[in-house]
Amino acid sequence: MSETDKYDLTIYEGTAWYYSRYRPVYPPSLVTLLRDRFELDGTGRLLDLGCGPGPVAIPLAHMFDEVLAMDPDDAMRAEGARIARERGIENIEWRFGGSKDLSPALGQFRLVTMGNSFHWMDREATLDALYDLVTDGGGIAVVGEGAPIPRPPPTPWRAAINAVLKRYLPGRERSWEQPGPPPEQRHEAFIERSRFKDLVAYRESFDIEWTVDSMIGNLYSMSFCSRRVLGDRVEPFERDIRAAVLAAEPSGILRGEPPEFFAYMAWKR
Repeated sequence: MSETDKYDLTIYEGTAWYYSRYRPVYPPSLVTLLRDRFELDGTGRLLDLGCGPGPVAIPLAHMFDEVLAMDPDDAMRAEGARIARERGIENIEWRFGGSKDLSPALGQFRLVTMGNSFHWMDREATLDALYDLVTDGGGIAVVGEGAPIPRPPPTPWRAAINAVLKRYLPGRERSWEQPGPPPEQRHEAFIERSRFKDLVAYRESFDIEWTVDSMIGNLYSMSFCSRRVLGDRVEPFERDIRAAVLAAEPSGILRGEPPEFFAYMAWKR
């Protein structure tokens, strides 16, 4: 089996441009939290697994000698490399690969991060493989953003979006409406069952204000609602989303759903 055969390389096809511009940006606490918890001082190596366009690797790069950013999507890595160049960051290597490519050949890492990517992996096998790649005293951090659990009722504008999604993508809209996995299937449960120790959970709500345009861009950054998935229905979909959102919120300024930043951290003791 070739390396590319191990991945569905189409799942995020065409989303990288939207992903880097319309996904919520992690709050500044991401850097402070990981720096303080893992005593980062500008030395050692970081592995950012499932790096996407670098929303974790790029802000953390200055706290390491080297960063290895791995993702199986070429466009995501290219977008991340572009952003890093624009910011003058030169210590990130952007490499094809993912959780199925973890091996001792990658070397040792002081910290491994997974930002909004852990759910795509075989989490038990990934944690087992990572343990041997982390230096003693180092650790892992699974970070991301999403709705709080349990999820509050949707705002009127979110309910309007969900109604349009149900018409265009029946069955896929549940990605926006699921109450969340049962406790035994949540990230923290997998970490607690792994060899990593001393799990610490952190959560923080942060404000974000959407416009109709930025919300459409956010939708196009999703694997289940990309322009590729919509195909020749992109124009009517966008027209219907605009009409539904503006009917629910005529100002076009969408508030009331602060996302939650989360981080699950554990150590190799």
